[in-house]
Amino acid sequence: MVVLASEIGTAMSINSVRWHKNPLTSTNAEDEGFSIYMGLCSSDQLSTSSFDGNYISGTKTLVYSTGLLVVDMADEWAEIVLDDSYWYNGTDNLIIEIQWNNASHSNSYYNHEWLAGDNRCIFSQASPDILSYGFLPHMILAGTLSLENLTFAGIKVELGQ
Repeated sequence: MVVLASEIGTAMSINSVRWHKNPLTSTNAEDEGFSIYMGLCSSDQLSTSSFDGNYISGTKTLVYSTGLLVVDMADEWAEIVLDDSYWYNGTDNLIIEIQWNNASHSNSYYNHEWLAGDNRCIFSQASPDILSYGFLPHMILAGTLSLENLTFAGIKVELGQ
């Protein structure tokens, strides 16, 4: 999926991702060979001809990987803490790529979605073809915000008074 810079609003170090689970989900999500990649994208839409071609060259970064992801769906905002934080520059759009295989688990992870428009999310499902999807999940990117030097100095002066 591509998340627009205007939706994020600032540079930040992303430490975790939370998805708003769908209330119809009653069982834990189990996904084998689960990985999350993040990287930058210059376009507001994803090309369906080559997924890796959507990344700005050199920015695709593996931030989370596990042999079996088990998400406790009792939590309304299920969180995945990243293995490695991702520095998001606050200027370009952000790609969040999620991969898993369907060997022996149900791989179901249902969450709330919103209509984002054409080619904001693409996926491949039981086929080698890349398919477009017009919805994005409700999510929270959690981490540490960037503070400009002028802002930090202003805060420091206020605290000293």
